[in-house]
Amino acid sequence: MRQLDTACQNADQLEAACTDAFDDHPDASVVTSFPGLASLSGARVLAGIGDDRSRFASAGSLKA
Repeated sequence: MRQLDTACQNADQLEAACTDAFDDHPDASVVTSFPGLASLSGARVLAGIGDDRSRFASAGSLKA
C-alpha cells in the first residue's frame, strides 16, 4: 500500500510541475484558448506541436 501511495504522490507532483512550467510558457494562453484544453492537456498538445510559431504557415495547417 505504501508503494501505491508513493506512486500517487509522485504522479501528483509531476502533474503540478508540468502545469506550473506550462503556465509560465508564453504560448500557454494561446494553447488553452482551444476548446477543451486546460493546463495539463495544453502542455501535452504544446509538447506535440512544439513552440516554433513558424512551423505552421496557417491555422489550417496547424489544424491538419
